[in-house]
Amino acid sequence: MWLLVIEALNIPQKRLTLQSGITRIGRASTNEIVIDDSAASRFHACIDYKPEKNTVSLTDLQSTNGTYLNRERISRQTPLKNKDTIRIGQVLLHLENETEVHPPVKNTQRFTRALVLESVDNHSLLLYEVAQKLNTILDLPTALVETAELIKQYMNVEKCSVILEQDFDRLIPQQFDPELARKAIRNKSAEIRVDTIYVPIMAGDDLLGLICMMRPRTVTRTFLQRDLQIAVAISHQAALTIQRMSLLGLVQSQEKTHRLLLRFVSPGEANNLFNYYSKNGHLPGLKEEKVTVLFSDIANSNTIAEHLGLRGYAQILDSFYQNAARITFKYGGTIKHLATGIMAVFSNETIHDAEQKAVRAGRELIMRMKPTGSLDESRSNIIGVSINTGQAMVGYVGGEERVEFSVMGDMVNVAYHMQEYTRPFKIIAGPETAAALGETYPHNLVRTIYLRGRESPVNIYEVLPE
Repeated sequence: MWLLVIEALNIPQKRLTLQSGITRIGRASTNEIVIDDSAASRFHACIDYKPEKNTVSLTDLQSTNGTYLNRERISRQTPLKNKDTIRIGQVLLHLENETEVHPPVKNTQRFTRALVLESVDNHSLLLYEVAQKLNTILDLPTALVETAELIKQYMNVEKCSVILEQDFDRLIPQQFDPELARKAIRNKSAEIRVDTIYVPIMAGDDLLGLICMMRPRTVTRTFLQRDLQIAVAISHQAALTIQRMSLLGLVQSQEKTHRLLLRFVSPGEANNLFNYYSKNGHLPGLKEEKVTVLFSDIANSNTIAEHLGLRGYAQILDSFYQNAARITFKYGGTIKHLATGIMAVFSNETIHDAEQKAVRAGRELIMRMKPTGSLDESRSNIIGVSINTGQAMVGYVGGEERVEFSVMGDMVNVAYHMQEYTRPFKIIAGPETAAALGETYPHNLVRTIYLRGRESPVNIYEVLPE
């Protein structure tokens, strides 16, 4: 006996017995299998089952968007075999031969990256729906209940619960098979029996929770490999949801978060970041964009620290950071504190004339120090400014507990090493920055430099004082 297991968005899984002869599939109500999907044609495809020969074949009925068998579009009548998957739009039809002996699924399967990737890959449409539902939920208890309901819907299980790691001691003893659940936790493995599955919720090597499923004992069909894959795929999405909720919980206080952001970005950018975080549950990740970066640090910082001591040196750095941040924010930039200096970032995509604004910021920083050579008038401190423009990876990196603004790329490394040509009180610009300055900011070619580990030389320019 041949079965079709139908998976579609927003509807429970269906299992249909394939009838002898032609089974038509499409959007029209007169089809034997009606596909409610905008990508399906009225009469999209048909399956021909011949019991006397025990053969099954698939034919596309000249549909607009095509019929796919195991991810490949078919153009002619194609024979089918057990475990084939047909896709029409966003609807999956899995073919199963009930008379064929299924290889037994292993009782224990290590929760490896390969298992997760295979499960996610084979059930991407299912995960799309699961993600749609879970990503709209803003509190963790509701998300856990919804995850359990989705598993019941897709796997025909009688009971399902999702237990967080901090609740193991309290709730594991109440499970259908506590010893099997503890084994899944201890080994970080999927544990499968005839009517029970325990699947860990993993984030990398960290165990976040456990999904517990029990199928009705009246169901004769045992769990198959595809059932395990569905459970693993949903557990992967559950892990992402738990991580998102954990991160969201760290920023429930709007005022605290807003004050924190104001230390690193301008008020306008702080508002944008907070709105993004409130909507998405995380700060923007790394993306490629064109930026202008500015580096400046205090020269001879070790000597200063030696003569002034920790407290005096800290006061100089703090004053430098505060003034640099105030000037950077004035021109719409973002600041990152370094050991003895700062990196300011001006987005060319959101700031008009970012290169010129970076030069103005550099000039103001130099003017603030140059009259006495110091932010602390009792001692001579020297800085310089290097500026470079180009493509970089820009965004926020980190985990649940710590997130940091970062800019990465060759142009950033070049700008950092250009600093050695900036002292005392010079502004040195890279070639793309200099080209954007035009005649508004006179500049002269200083030299061509070669940086260690970089094959191509770099022309650097001095932006002349006003």
